[in-house]
Amino acid sequence: MERREAEELFESTFVLFRSFGRRFRREREPHYITPTQYHALALVAEKGTVSLMELAGLLRVAGPTATRTIEALVQKALLIRDRDPQDRRIVWVRLSSRGRRLLEQERAGHVQYFEQLLARLPQEDRSALVRIMKQLALEAP
Repeated sequence: MERREAEELFESTFVLFRSFGRRFRREREPHYITPTQYHALALVAEKGTVSLMELAGLLRVAGPTATRTIEALVQKALLIRDRDPQDRRIVWVRLSSRGRRLLEQERAGHVQYFEQLLARLPQEDRSALVRIMKQLALEAP
C-alpha cells in the first residue's frame, strides 16, 4: 500500500512541479532568472545580508555554483556584493531595491497561482494539504 501511495504522490507531484516550472520559466523569461537565482534572491531577502558561503549552504550548492549565481544576479543589478572590510576574503550579498521589487512581484504571482489551485479544493482539503506540505518540507533532507 505505501509503495503505491508513494508512486501516486511522485506522479502527481511531478506533474504539478512540471506545470509550475513551465509557468515559472515563461514568467521569468523577460528577466532571465533561473529557479536557483530566484531561490537565492528569496534567501537573501529572508536573511537580509548573507555571506557567499552561507548562501551556498542554504542553496545546497557548491561554492563555485553559488558564485556564478550571485555574479549573474549582481550583473542584473538584483543583488549588491560587498567585501568584508575586516576580512577581504569574505563576500557579503544583499538585495538591491530592484531585486526587492522583482522578488515581491514574482512572489505575488506565485501566490496567486497557488490561490487558483487551492480554490479548486474544499476548505478542509486545502488546510490539510498546506499542513502536510509544510510537514514534508521540514522533514526533507
